[in-house]
Amino acid sequence: KQFEDFAFNSPAAKIAAGMMKSKYAVFYHEHVLNKEPGTEKETPWHQDQAYYPVDGFKVVSIWMPVDPVSKESSVKFVKGSHKWGKWFHPRKFASESNYPVENDNADGKTFHNVPVEDIESGKFELLSWACQPGDCIVFHGMTMHGAKGNRSTSLERRVLSTRWVGEGTTIAKRPWTVSPPILGGLAYGDKMVSDTFPLAWGSL
Repeated sequence: KQFEDFAFNSPAAKIAAGMMKSKYAVFYHEHVLNKEPGTEKETPWHQDQAYYPVDGFKVVSIWMPVDPVSKESSVKFVKGSHKWGKWFHPRKFASESNYPVENDNADGKTFHNVPVEDIESGKFELLSWACQPGDCIVFHGMTMHGAKGNRSTSLERRVLSTRWVGEGTTIAKRPWTVSPPILGGLAYGDKMVSDTFPLAWGSL
């Protein structure tokens, strides 16, 4: 009930619609991201939308910590990467290897390897911010991002990350098992709204 209240009655959906410049916001899904004190494992550089069965440009995440997060431990973004016009292979977080290609459902897209060496060598400008509970960071589904571990010896790094879609988004095929593996009862090409993916703000 508390989470439903957040999705439908908090400012989140309106914020998502505003950032997408969409007349509505549909709630897609959420992740709870927890890095316990002393976590060394990094979140590899990746692009969210390649994991999703979603096409369209109006896709955002709201990254909202419930603990204080230092800039060092916060999510980091490659500035402007959502405008590169490139799709990148999704990567497994544990092994950092690419998702295996299972079929030819690329739908005309070319998926590139994530340019890890270029990013980490400083070729691109990175953006990151320290956050307090109540802060949020909104970013596009095509934005390249990652995060370091949590070097704090006492503070957890707990984050609620919610995903939202707007006008022009449709269910799409991918050449791998999508994550999350849910189509919400929709067929490929259908508008991204259903009982599973409910309208949270605005009008269709």
